[in-house]
Amino acid sequence: MKVFFFHIGTPTPILETELELIRKHEKLGDSVRVLQCTGNLPSCGINPSHVASRCGMCRSKFKNGWEVLNSSKNVELKQFPPYKPELPNSHPIFNSVDNVKLYQYDNENIGYGVVSSLTSIFRDHRFNTRKYHKEIIRELNTAIQVYKTLKRELEEFKPTLVYFFNGRLSTHLPAKLLCKRMGIDYFSYEVANKPNNYRVIRNGIPHGVISTKEVDLIRSNWTKEHEKIGEAFFKVKRMGRDVGQIPSYVKGQAKDSLPKIFSQDKKNIAIFCGTIDEYAGIEEWKNKIYEPDETAGISEILESFESDNRFMFYLRVHPHMKEVASTTSQLMDIRELSLRFSNLCVIWPEDVIDSYALMDACEKTIVFHSTMGAEATYWGKPSILAGHAQYESFNCAYTPKTHEELVRLLVEDIKPLPAESAIRYAFWIMAHGIPFQHFKQTGNKNGLAIGTFDGVKIKPSALSVLWYKAHIFSERVKRVIKKPSLILKKLKKFLRK
Repeated sequence: MKVFFFHIGTPTPILETELELIRKHEKLGDSVRVLQCTGNLPSCGINPSHVASRCGMCRSKFKNGWEVLNSSKNVELKQFPPYKPELPNSHPIFNSVDNVKLYQYDNENIGYGVVSSLTSIFRDHRFNTRKYHKEIIRELNTAIQVYKTLKRELEEFKPTLVYFFNGRLSTHLPAKLLCKRMGIDYFSYEVANKPNNYRVIRNGIPHGVISTKEVDLIRSNWTKEHEKIGEAFFKVKRMGRDVGQIPSYVKGQAKDSLPKIFSQDKKNIAIFCGTIDEYAGIEEWKNKIYEPDETAGISEILESFESDNRFMFYLRVHPHMKEVASTTSQLMDIRELSLRFSNLCVIWPEDVIDSYALMDACEKTIVFHSTMGAEATYWGKPSILAGHAQYESFNCAYTPKTHEELVRLLVEDIKPLPAESAIRYAFWIMAHGIPFQHFKQTGNKNGLAIGTFDGVKIKPSALSVLWYKAHIFSERVKRVIKKPSLILKKLKKFLRK
């Protein structure tokens, strides 16, 4: 078998996952080719501005990891060719994010990867395309460079199997598009929630809906022990504790607190919105009912019940959004909804209202993507999924196909779906993964596992780290000189903490 990998600046434990998979195929006697970025791309996920010292750290870490791998002759290492920009900075301005999504190269939609990368940076699913024109061109040039290079490599090497990380970013979506186009099997890989495990997805990406095949496999092998593991997920989350790699967002909320206007005399509906920027750049997550996004969907739902004073809606804005600017498109849109609709109470990210108390007190819940859809089912509430979610194949939420069907579900007396369906999904979260053979997790840092590979902690050289830190320090000094008020802001932030 001929197996192809490409490495573009990935942190621990993704680098170690790559080394693990290379080692696996090396031992099988497969012919392996690894294509490494050595700083020849204008952008990547961990270094979008192409800071030279950051590239230096990445190259140093990969070099040290490669030495630990100590591969045999059937593993070949190549480098990305020198960068040649395809699009000039004077490329026509894009009028909207949707225009960027539709951008094609070689008849393939590489624009989605560009939007996915930039929404992750800006935390805004409808960022200003004129203001960030330079960044759009940079990401497009990156995607085109990756696409052209990979196409050439795949045509020459003719692999049986291709591996790539994640699959949604501008640097990695081209691999998925090319594999599908050329009929090559591929695996995308990601971190797993289960410690000392990693995830691989055959001919798909980690952000897709869990397949019915996987759901059926869990159901056919179900045990009481599995049930305990699944139930523990919901109980620990409700206690406000992190579950594996999944952070808790209810820390700091006032237990059992509800909005002051809450009345049991109404038919109360809780809406738990997601953070749109997390999935806006993934084509598979395009909303099946509402255009252009879930906030427009909320508006349409509220409009349908505007004249029915029996209903009251409570929109719990995701607590994670307290980290984003108040001018972010999603928050601005929600602010407009709060001013327009009298049948809506908005609970803002920083509000201490208890999300679980709200779920308990309301008659039904609506989600568009949030895990709260599965949690509501576990805690005995009818849950309606108005978008896409990983768990939709588990049958733990009602999945209307139209707005009219959703409205009927809100009006009619419906029962919660079986809690066991949600428990099975929770078990999948807790148990899904492939055990590492060579990487050993020793802790967590910034939400990612840290550890050793073959007993060695893979890290960049001290000199490359010093170079990077010196660069960061000099950049901060420059910013302060240009804008002295930054010192005062930093001081105020420090004192608040």
